[in-house]
Amino acid sequence: MNPSGQDWGYTSFTTKKGAQHLTSEQLSSKAISEGRAVETVKTGATNKSGVPSNIGKLMNTEEFKADTVSFEFKIALQKARQEKKMTQGDLAKAVMEKQSVISDYEAGKAIPNPQIIVKLERALGCRLPRDKKKKTKKEDD
Repeated sequence: MNPSGQDWGYTSFTTKKGAQHLTSEQLSSKAISEGRAVETVKTGATNKSGVPSNIGKLMNTEEFKADTVSFEFKIALQKARQEKKMTQGDLAKAVMEKQSVISDYEAGKAIPNPQIIVKLERALGCRLPRDKKKKTKKEDD
């Protein structure tokens, strides 16, 4: 060992030839045979971002229905954009969002995001109609 506390020797790493890539079932059975504790959790299919693949079906049920922009909002957005003689792509560049976001807002499919709405208002120079906050009724027990 060096007096400075550093080891400047070479280290190499190799893998075993013919190493097998084991499936989760094979790994769990191997761990069980070795006497280790194994916990398995079955999950539903998800996409790369971890969102369940059947989220569309879940969101359209009555209990999980997501609020979308109002009819008044989408019409006001379309009119304001057309008065400024902007395309959806131009507006998207102005607010630094994708064109599909603008398209979803104008189609009434978008879930309202206050930050995006403020950017749209600034870019268009007008106030867009907002949905009134819904009051939740407290149930008496």
